[in-house]
This record gives sequence, C-alpha cells and structure tokens, in this order.
Amino acid sequence: MALRLGWRLLLIVISAIAIAYSIYSYLDSLQQTVKVVVAAEDIPAHTEITTDKLRLVEIEINAANTILKRPTDDMSALAGGIALKEIKKDQPVELNPELLIFPEQRHLYLRANGQVDVTYFIPKDRRLLTVALDPQGSINNTLEKGDWVDIIFSTKNETTNSSAKMILQQVEVFDIEHLQLDRGMTSKAGVVQHVTLLVTPQEAVVLTLAKRQGNIDLILNPWNGEKENVIPVKEDSLH
Repeated sequence: MALRLGWRLLLIVISAIAIAYSIYSYLDSLQQTVKVVVAAEDIPAHTEITTDKLRLVEIEINAANTILKRPTDDMSALAGGIALKEIKKDQPVELNPELLIFPEQRHLYLRANGQVDVTYFIPKDRRLLTVALDPQGSINNTLEKGDWVDIIFSTKNETTNSSAKMILQQVEVFDIEHLQLDRGMTSKAGVVQHVTLLVTPQEAVVLTLAKRQGNIDLILNPWNGEKENVIPVKEDSLH
C-alpha cells in the first residue's frame, strides 16, 4: 500500500514539474523577440528599395513565426531591390519573390540611366494611356497610384441635349504626376494631374475618343468588385 502511494506521489510530482516547465517555456517565449526589417515609409510599387526606406524593429518571435513567411533582419539583402507591390509604412519587408525583385536581378529592370523601367510591369494585354485632369475631374487631386477608378464621359452642347455616361469601370491607376500650371497660386486650382491608366487596347480606343470629344471625370472605385449597370443621363432629366 505504501509503495503504491509512493508511486502515485512520484507521478504527481513529475506531472507538476512538467506543467510548470511548460508554463515557464510558454511565458518565456512570449518575452523572446526577433528583429525584422519593416518599411520606414510608404514604398510605392515599381520603385527601388533603399536603406533609408527601411528600419529594424523587434517583435515577438511567436508573432514573427506565425504571421511572416520569410522575414529578414538584413537590410542589405533588400536594398537595391524593386517593390512589385506597394509596401505600407511599418509593414514587414519579406524575402518574397511575389513582393519584390531581388537586388541581384534589378539590372534586368533598369534603363540605361539607372531608372526603373516601368514598362516591364505592364501586362501583355494592357496598355498605358494618360489623361490630364483638373482637380474637379480627378477627385480633388487625391488619386494615388494603385487606386481603381470609373470613368464618366460628358458632353456640353448649347444646341443639343448635354449628356453624361459611364464608359469604363474598374480601371487601375498606374501612375500619377502633378503639374503646377500657375506657380503663383497656392490652391489646387492651379494644379493639373496627369493620370496614367492601365487599360486594354479596346478601352484605350474608347477613352481616346472620349477625351477628344468631351470631358472626362474619374470617380474613385473603392474596391475592384463587380461592374454596375449605370444608365446614361441627359440634361433634360435634371429639370
């Protein structure tokens, strides 16, 4: 009887030690950290990654192992690479070929002057087309690269009924350029925004005709979802 109680007591002690060790290991793992490289600022897609755009931060090792696939603490392994997608400030920059072009491959994507050649990032079934818009036609000059927009074409005629219609939907903004036409003006009224859009060849034909024959307005499409059936509107329907 005493021997049996002794074995039971021994098993209880061993189990208690194992549980205590497991708890200690878990709590200790919560305190362990690892350094990872994150973006020090927003890094636009198709731009070069430089060391001044990166910084090191410490995060819990469990979080790093769970959330990140290929983190790194070596900024030199990233510097000189090219971002394939926009990397937001404080977002970890991983060694992921779907997110960046590695530094050793960057020479394949550069022009003779050392600048990134954006034509390498245009899909074969797409074309680039630029429209020049004032703040009223470009959402008060707030558009950014990577946004999605719908395009409205409108005509104004004193002899015929003016009209407006949606001609394209879910068009990606490939690039943005701001031009200050009147440097004496401090407001956005003196700024023209050159918006380069990524379109199909057929969409390029439609958009070219539209911008030559009337006015173009871009409206922000917050999500690249399903296209809407939008009815054209004529001036007399507003009265």
